[in-house]
Amino acid sequence: MRPMKRELLRRLLDPVVHWFGRMSDEATERPFGLFYDPLGRGEQARGTRWWRYLLQLVAVTFLVSAAAFGSVGSPKPLKRTLDPVVVLGRSVPTLGGQGLTHLGLFAVEGDYLAPIPFQIDQRRNGDYLYAHGQIASPEAGHGALNAEDEIAFICSDAGPRLSPFELPEGAQAGVEIQVSDPVDSGAGYVYLLAFAGDAPRSDVRYVTYHDREDYIETTDYALGYLPEAPISIGRQMVRKPSGEYTQEITDRQKIRIEGDLFWNLAHLSRNENDFHSQVLGYIVGPVRVIRHTKNWQILFWNIPTPSVHLTSIYWKTGMFFPMKVNLPFDVTSFFRRVQMNIYVDSNPHVLGRRFYNDRNPNGVDIDGHMSQAEIDLDRGPFKWNIVAGTTAQNPEGWFSRHIYDPSQVPVDITLHYVDDMSRPDPPERYPGCFGCLGYEFRGLDRLRTGSFTVAIQMFPMLSYHRGDEQTFLNVYDHPLQTHVQTIPNN
Repeated sequence: MRPMKRELLRRLLDPVVHWFGRMSDEATERPFGLFYDPLGRGEQARGTRWWRYLLQLVAVTFLVSAAAFGSVGSPKPLKRTLDPVVVLGRSVPTLGGQGLTHLGLFAVEGDYLAPIPFQIDQRRNGDYLYAHGQIASPEAGHGALNAEDEIAFICSDAGPRLSPFELPEGAQAGVEIQVSDPVDSGAGYVYLLAFAGDAPRSDVRYVTYHDREDYIETTDYALGYLPEAPISIGRQMVRKPSGEYTQEITDRQKIRIEGDLFWNLAHLSRNENDFHSQVLGYIVGPVRVIRHTKNWQILFWNIPTPSVHLTSIYWKTGMFFPMKVNLPFDVTSFFRRVQMNIYVDSNPHVLGRRFYNDRNPNGVDIDGHMSQAEIDLDRGPFKWNIVAGTTAQNPEGWFSRHIYDPSQVPVDITLHYVDDMSRPDPPERYPGCFGCLGYEFRGLDRLRTGSFTVAIQMFPMLSYHRGDEQTFLNVYDHPLQTHVQTIPNN
């Protein structure tokens, strides 16, 4: 790509210098003579020249500063680093219909544009086109940019603004995508460009999916599912700056359902091992893995539970689980009471960890014994949870939150917390509850026929200090904003 800064300065300063040169030659013939010669004499007198030269200096400074601001963009750079960014194809109409392989995403590095990791995930009628799995589409990865398609990248790869703001050599068309932070007005820029042939692409990959092991690795964390309970997380690690992973912090993710049928016909008790889970399709790109599963279990008499379709998205920096539940009947048609708990039991060999949430910001130690502080925890509805290390050697941790519309999901979601190694909770790898932490869903009997969505976000943390949670909360509460404009072809 072409050098930029020297050409920009020449184009900006040449007309400014020429204009002021003409103004200083004929003071009495200028239409702005009164402004520059306040005495109205039309003289080149020494006593009045200082007005003219001072005003010229101020004007030049103002024009150059304004031009620099317009070409460089926001004076405040984008500070946020963990937020994913998704731009829909309909937001870049200039590039609609361009072949997918002809599109590349770039950011300014020094005087050049460099390709950055990104991917275009295709959607049709609201569903992804999966490249792999039972529901793989032959269209995936082929064709042209569609209005529904998602252009995905990580905000930390955005850079300063392109200058001069014109189409680089070799590109046939392009758009600038400004990524701005509504919290502090910082901004960064990336450039989606179309080429006649295959576009230059970055060799960097942030994510990998091992489909046989059902195991995801990224530059920031690793996550895997249990073979005997494929709906359940069984491996969860943070990647340190050195590249090494921390110890596996999980025993397993547990799902426990208890309920009583009407007329006392039966008592229902189910766990994560009773679930059927199928990976129907998946997409693997440089910045995220999208994994679609169908999950269900048999209640009784071959009557299945409502199927839960889960489209899990694993970015470089964190995970997003929007769970869509299709309920084919009113729960009250069968149950007079039903409750579900979803929580993670920890590995008791990983010591020196502490739990916090917005109702319990001071935190409690996880050590396998219920302290009075743990007994007294506020277990009411909460916004976020954090479990993080307390030692200098292992300060890493995890942030999680749930997102749902209470008007559409009329259940009570409260804190589930047990830290008692003497309390068996099978099935499990390690006997007892070592910081069992998660959610209690109460009032499920109030659910009616239909569908609803509950989403969960999770992010790895290298360390935690009180107040750090706001960085993670901003991802959903104050999302990054994007603005697209076409790059002129000068």
